[in-house]
Amino acid sequence: MGPPLRRYFEGLLLLLLATGFGTLAITGDLPWLVMAPVCAAFALRGYLFGRGLEARIPVRWTVTALLLYLPIYVLDGMVLSGDFVAATLHLVVLAGAAQMFSATTNRDYMTLGLLALLEVLAAALLTVSGAFFLLFLVFLAVLIATLVVHEMMQSQGASRAPETANRCSPLRPLLRFSILLSVSVAGFGIVIFFLLPRLTMGAWAARAPNGLSGYSDEVQLGAVASLQRSNTPVMHIRVTSPGPGFDATAFQQIPWRGRGLTRFDGQRWYAPDSPTLYRTDAGQLQVGMPPPRRESAQVVHYSVTLEPIGSPVLFFPSHLLRVETRFPVLAWDRTTDTLSSLGQGFSGVSYAGVSDVAPPDLQTLRTAPPVNPERLRGALSEELQLPDSLDPRIPALARTITAKTAPDTWDRMQALSQYLQTHYQYTLQDLPQGPDPLATFLFDQPQGDCEYFASALAVMARSLSIPTRVVNGFVLGDYNSLTGEYIVRGSDAHAWVEAYFPAPASFRRFNRGRWVAFDATPASGAVESSLFPEASMVMDALSSVWQEWIVNYDWVHQVHLAGLLQGGLGDSAGQVWTNVGAIASAAGAAWGTGAGRRDAWLGAGAAILFLVLIGGIAYRRGWRPRWTRAARAASGELETQRQARLAYRRFQRYLRRAGFHRSPAETAQELAAAVAEEEPGSALAERSAAFVQTYHTLRFGPGDPRLSAHLRQELARVRQALGWRAYLMIGVRRQ
Repeated sequence: MGPPLRRYFEGLLLLLLATGFGTLAITGDLPWLVMAPVCAAFALRGYLFGRGLEARIPVRWTVTALLLYLPIYVLDGMVLSGDFVAATLHLVVLAGAAQMFSATTNRDYMTLGLLALLEVLAAALLTVSGAFFLLFLVFLAVLIATLVVHEMMQSQGASRAPETANRCSPLRPLLRFSILLSVSVAGFGIVIFFLLPRLTMGAWAARAPNGLSGYSDEVQLGAVASLQRSNTPVMHIRVTSPGPGFDATAFQQIPWRGRGLTRFDGQRWYAPDSPTLYRTDAGQLQVGMPPPRRESAQVVHYSVTLEPIGSPVLFFPSHLLRVETRFPVLAWDRTTDTLSSLGQGFSGVSYAGVSDVAPPDLQTLRTAPPVNPERLRGALSEELQLPDSLDPRIPALARTITAKTAPDTWDRMQALSQYLQTHYQYTLQDLPQGPDPLATFLFDQPQGDCEYFASALAVMARSLSIPTRVVNGFVLGDYNSLTGEYIVRGSDAHAWVEAYFPAPASFRRFNRGRWVAFDATPASGAVESSLFPEASMVMDALSSVWQEWIVNYDWVHQVHLAGLLQGGLGDSAGQVWTNVGAIASAAGAAWGTGAGRRDAWLGAGAAILFLVLIGGIAYRRGWRPRWTRAARAASGELETQRQARLAYRRFQRYLRRAGFHRSPAETAQELAAAVAEEEPGSALAERSAAFVQTYHTLRFGPGDPRLSAHLRQELARVRQALGWRAYLMIGVRRQ
């Protein structure tokens, strides 16, 4: 086992590499085939380090292993990962794990540090999680401590003092210094980050992180199951203006629609038409009009922070009225009521919206005129489309279910939904497959996920000439009281159906009808909860702040923050100025009278006299702050030694004023000899020599307290010999 300082350095370097690997592991982009051997390597290296055992693999073995890995690297880039960037990332991680067992030189240590830094940089490009921020702070502190210890090792090696290195173990001071320096660096970086002008992402936007697995602009039967097994946050929603009569419970039941889909080919739902592009007004776009009956409206203002999901679609409740984004152009599909940006984005997006979330009036829906298929065939042809290979049993089943219901659209949709909820089961496992998965679900394997229920409801409704469309999106999840936001996770992904209801005759001049949501999916019955819900909410709050103010921090946030700071500082400064003005006015009014001036002079004189008296007493009695006495006691310095040191400092100051400057390498005897050489036989030379002799006896001797008074007397004689030169700076000593 090596010297303590080197052992401490190796431990820090191992922790640095482990932290870099941890930041990369939380992204979820490392496969288990890579994580398993790397975790095993870290566990083995940590065990050997804790036991004080050396584990050095010859360098040629490491080089041979890397050469043998090259074919696997090519296979990984072409087949396993399908991406050479990911394959290179896997190579970096494995190389770092192997390098831990062969690092012996400074070059090897530098290689390990660079590999750890590369892992952190790669993680910064692959994740926007708040957990990355915590691990990055740990990485920063460990990195600074590692660099400091490495510099100490280099300095000791240059001074050739191995015996000092063997005794050196500055764990606590180094830890305090590393934390202090890390906090300083992080604080300075935060200030620079918030003050620098925000520009476009530039080349960084060329490679967006991987989208959330499972979400797609299409609905492939069974594809959303992988997304519903994920607990990763997708959206954070905040209600900024609830409006009168806002019901939080009812609001949480409203699904957030993403993309509306109209065409079904038997396997998937998709939207064949391209949306229309609209130029926004400083990011704002008016999408819908408020309903003509204002008493039935429930207008809600909200803001959304959307994680990168690999899709440009924006999510909102039904009947969107207005949206506020940072995009100059938005794509709006009026056929499916789908709003999206023009790109997937590098780090998610934040936007705000206004929607009318009032539920439809049941009486109005039931009295809606029946749908005329021939009349709507041209306008809603996509919403009535059925696949050519549709199983004839499906329309027959729909007619059987609705045979005893009222002929209106509402009752028939309710009958179909209730039938699916009561005769079929919800599951994410062993989903129906085959050439016709919908028929398999309805007649052979009565269990599936939300996509099967939505597809069955939409197809059966279309067979009854009811225009429908499938919508994919999310339902609201938990509410975080720490941030005041609703958390939407991958497990909240959902698909449902919207059916078309023509507008009443009196309202047809205002709109063309309304789409109403119907959900035929039964409750799953499985409620997953975290083992530590409070900690989960705290981490989610941290992630929300990280996403909003770091990842999505742009010029809009910068202007908003500058306005808040300017307003807050302006109000505070104005209040202080007002208070100072009031005090000054009162003082001026009192000063204007003779009694006021006399009282002011007396008060100031009494305060100055009191301060001088207290300072004099403290000086004569030798009062010092407790922390200085504790520091002297810890260092082992005697009181007599401290008095000798202070007296010698004053002696140097007297001589410096007279022109005798002491060089850093000059001792006290050499300074006294220089005075004697400059003024031989003078009283100053004699008294300087006497002072230096007494100083050495008191400073480096046993510490006789009686010599302290004698040293002060010698110092007074030196000042007396200098005369007026003890109070003036007359230049430097002549050489």
